[in-house]
Amino acid sequence: MGLGLQGSGMASARYAAQQGAIVRVTDMKSPEVLAPSVQALSGLPIEFILGEHREEDFRWAEIVIRNPGVPWTSPYIRLAQEHGARIEMEIALFLLACPGRVIGITGTRGKTTTASLIYDILRASGAPTLIGGNVAGVETLSLLPQITPETLVVLELSSWQLEGLAPHKISPQVAVMTNVYPDHLNTYRGMEDYAEAKANIFRHQKSGDLAIFNYDNPWTRRFGEEAPGQIWFTSLERGGSFARHSEQVEPFRFRDTPMAGRHNLENILLATTTARLLGVPDDVIAETVRRFQGVPHRLEEVRERNGVRYINDSASTSPVAGQVALEAFDAPLVLVAGGNTKHLPLDQWPERIVQRCRDVVLLAGSGTDELLPAIQQEVQKQGVADPVRGVFTDYREALAAAVELTRPGDVLLFSPGFTSFGMFLNEFDRGDKFVAFVRALP
Repeated sequence: MGLGLQGSGMASARYAAQQGAIVRVTDMKSPEVLAPSVQALSGLPIEFILGEHREEDFRWAEIVIRNPGVPWTSPYIRLAQEHGARIEMEIALFLLACPGRVIGITGTRGKTTTASLIYDILRASGAPTLIGGNVAGVETLSLLPQITPETLVVLELSSWQLEGLAPHKISPQVAVMTNVYPDHLNTYRGMEDYAEAKANIFRHQKSGDLAIFNYDNPWTRRFGEEAPGQIWFTSLERGGSFARHSEQVEPFRFRDTPMAGRHNLENILLATTTARLLGVPDDVIAETVRRFQGVPHRLEEVRERNGVRYINDSASTSPVAGQVALEAFDAPLVLVAGGNTKHLPLDQWPERIVQRCRDVVLLAGSGTDELLPAIQQEVQKQGVADPVRGVFTDYREALAAAVELTRPGDVLLFSPGFTSFGMFLNEFDRGDKFVAFVRALP
């Protein structure tokens, strides 16, 4: 249920067909949108029901593999359960079959950067290492034939993917939690519900398993105190990492990085602490951190043109991500933001926008409808000029307007702070379109 375009649905369908199951794939998106995914599965005995969900398919199924974006509350999931179906998710099927050692990384922010850096460090150490999970374009189940008991498997895991582990009471042997902030509250009953989904990454660990938590975030600090395994904390505020119940802090040695922002130092501290606990030598860690440029769509520097740096932060889909992006730069900012709401608190983001941004260009959407009055309120409160230069329904017009506003020495920051649906397929499509626009500038 849910073929999608990023790999998870395709992997589930391929795996099920390869195991000899009779497979139907159903997705509400049109056949035209899903054509690349259907093409990727050509030659397999799979029936596609696209552009709709049919009740008959959910009454027919013995197992429903739901895409992470499908909520438990879906009436089709309930219908399948009423007819005796098992509800599964790709990541649970993977963990149940995986012979290697799994290092799982989750958190509201920073999980992709942390997972990517852990993967690069482990590879640089010479260990056989694969990466999967919530990684665009990777079919995680399709990795299984390459995995032996010696393989290290780095999995970035979303809260939705982690829900699939709870029925089986399984967790990765190594768990890393970056932080927990308000997010996805349009699909969860509240913060406790959302955080508890994340907690599946360590809840079912054994006493000899390993878990690393960010001590500076209240949620992950609490979870670190509760976790059953061998627990380490990382803390920029305390200057390093330490075992639970220990006063001895291992100093943070790996600050030589091309990546901007304090939040990236948090990610590096988590990744390097994990690598050291897995036995990687310090010189390998230091060299990998020095050359690690970050990941696409996350404060990614696209180019410098006429003295202006163009930054793609399209993975910023929440106000807290938008706020952190602003705090990563000292230069004058031209901000492109806006999109559709997840009903998250704006917190200090509007205040930071008015403080830090000379010019602001907004993309239309339900989130922008929440943000605009909050910016105007901050303008009055701070007694400064309104930085907003317009709300645009066409992203090309918005980006062209933003480019016109730039001066040498500026940063043009594309950090929407909301989701992308409507104007773009997803945040990756949004980022790709920004990058293509910027690279095409004369």
